Formats: sequence, structure tokens, C-alpha cells
Amino acid sequence: MLTGRPSGSPALIAKSQPLRIMAFGDSITAGVGAFGLRVQDGGYRGPLGHLLQQSGYHVTFVGTRNDYSDGLSYPAHEGWPGYVVRSYPSDPGPGQLWGPLARKAMQDDDPDVVLLMAGTNDLLRHEHHATGYTMTNILESMDLLIGEFVRAKPNVFVIVAPVVESPKVDLCTVRTFAGADGCTPFDNSLRAIVDAYARHGYRVSLAPAMMTAVPRDAAHFPDGIHPSGTGGYAAVATVWLHAIEDITQAGTTQQ
Repeated sequence: MLTGRPSGSPALIAKSQPLRIMAFGDSITAGVGAFGLRVQDGGYRGPLGHLLQQSGYHVTFVGTRNDYSDGLSYPAHEGWPGYVVRSYPSDPGPGQLWGPLARKAMQDDDPDVVLLMAGTNDLLRHEHHATGYTMTNILESMDLLIGEFVRAKPNVFVIVAPVVESPKVDLCTVRTFAGADGCTPFDNSLRAIVDAYARHGYRVSLAPAMMTAVPRDAAHFPDGIHPSGTGGYAAVATVWLHAIEDITQAGTTQQ
């Protein structure tokens, strides 16, 4: 958790303002299909782009990758399939989002808005008792990752989403991570981390509806991980749209 406050006071965006949006996360951000299928519609990024345009936003998607996006006119993203937020020696195989990758993305992409959803791969390792992947450490990793974004650009908007309720991840594991009710209370959560940044004046907000946006069944999660069934990625896009609307000035219109 960073200390101090960013320069200037928190503000809202206007629809007339050109926005650079960086979608940042793992395979769900990339738009991977069921069982790793390399689809070309960008997952949630395709429908989100259309929704934002229809709503009067002027958006450029930014990122160092453009795979899974051949069918899009806005292919750029920072979705890294298989990556964890922070890796540990017990499982050195996956890349990690925190650290040089996040810093390079901020430097190269210079986003106005970061859409962050990550942690599914960490939570899967947590359930398999991989050393290092405790709930405490995973939440600390998310704290560190958010810190990378606001340290690089203190006035950036960071919208953080809990991971979707993929059936292969235990339901209470997902809800404990998010800070939702209904499971054994934990001394930290994604919600608490986001609230702490907001209290310090950073433009960090939570999109809590993401957790339950996609029905937790095989029709929406054919492989148990990716919401690539009918309407799954579209539901994710709708949550992101509403989260962006929540940081938009009331009454702004298309210019």
C-alpha cells in the first residue's frame, strides 16, 4: 500500500475526453476461448468496445499485445494467459504480472484507465497448496500490483474487478478473495485494499458485480475457467461498462 496522496484531487472522466484504456490481466483479459482455444473476438474486449462507442465514449484500447483480436479494429491489450499476479519458487513456471511487466505496460501504454482483473491462476495454486500461494500473499500481490499502476501514474483510474466465479475455483475461495459475504471472514480482501487506496486519494475503485456476472455453470464456463460460453464475455463487458460509467461525470454527452 502506497502512502501519501497523488498530486491534485480525484476527478471524474468526461465522455468528450479521449480515453486510453488498458485491459490488464490474464487469459480472460486476453479473451481465450474454452480449453485454450485461440479465438479472434477479444473475449470481453470486443463487446466492451461496442458498448463504449454506443454510449458516447471516445476510447483507444492500448497494450503491447494484439493476439486473440484479429476480428477487432482495436486489438491492443495486456492480457497474459497463464500468468499469476506474483510467482513463487515452489512453482516457477508462470510469468508474473507484478513487477517489470506492469511497469513496462504503464510506460509504453500510458493509460488513462486500467481495467484490472487477475488472480484466478493464483487462487488455483492456492487450492492445490502450492507453497507461497496463501490468501494473505495473493492479496498482498494484488496490493503490490495496484501500487505499480498508481506509482507510475498517480492520477490514473484503476478499476479493479474480483475474478469471475469460475467453477474450477472453490466458491468460498473466490468470495474470500473479493471480500464478499457468505464465507469464513478473512482479515483482508480485494475490497479492503481498493478502499485503502481510495482513502489515500487515488482513483482506484472496485467493480464488485464482476464476481457474480456470469452464471457459475458449464454453459457459461465450458472448461470451468473461461467465461466463453454464450453470453459469458458479454456479461463481463457489461460490468466494465457500468464501472466506467461510475467514474464518468454526470450529464456528459457525446461531442
